[in-house]
Amino acid sequence: KVEALMPCKPQIVVISPELCSGLAECVEREQVKWKQRKYRVGDLAGAKLVFAATDSCLTQQEIVKEAKTADILVNVITDPGSCSFQVPAMFRQRDLLITVATGGASPALAARIRKELEVQYGEEYGLLLRLMAVVRKQIVASSDDQERHKLLFEKLLNSDILALIKTANWPQLRVTLRAVLPPEIEAEGLVASIQIEAIASMETLPC
Repeated sequence: KVEALMPCKPQIVVISPELCSGLAECVEREQVKWKQRKYRVGDLAGAKLVFAATDSCLTQQEIVKEAKTADILVNVITDPGSCSFQVPAMFRQRDLLITVATGGASPALAARIRKELEVQYGEEYGLLLRLMAVVRKQIVASSDDQERHKLLFEKLLNSDILALIKTANWPQLRVTLRAVLPPEIEAEGLVASIQIEAIASMETLPC
């Protein structure tokens, strides 16, 4: 839950006697504030969003009661029926965000589908999206012809650029982009930027 919130740069407070290693690292990086104790009534003052994720049914009920009394959105990990909002299973490929929701009926099924989608939509989709964003910015700046824009983007997506990015076939990607894009858009620079991002992604992958 904390990882999903991070891109929004929120002020996160975790109230717990202990922390898992991942949360401990977040505390060390000062991304999360930690109160090393059990929950107490009154702890939700000033909160906008609450996750109740304790191993005590009584504590969960107290958190829900305080949150709903204060009109604070609350998600209860152990009781979907007590939630005032649901959190979909999600994953990111750079700026591409894919979510799966089951309305709280089966988080396990949502997680399973998410894992399947992670395999289907790999890093190449995030890189493709970056490329398309740069092309779109340049195309829109150079012309107001919406129909022309639409046809160009469809032509790009119907080409083999996704497969070329996935296989890191940069020379052929240059050839394809030169053939599809108008001459005012320089394909060499586009490919160079995508190649740099692909190499950086490989360097940050866990061993």
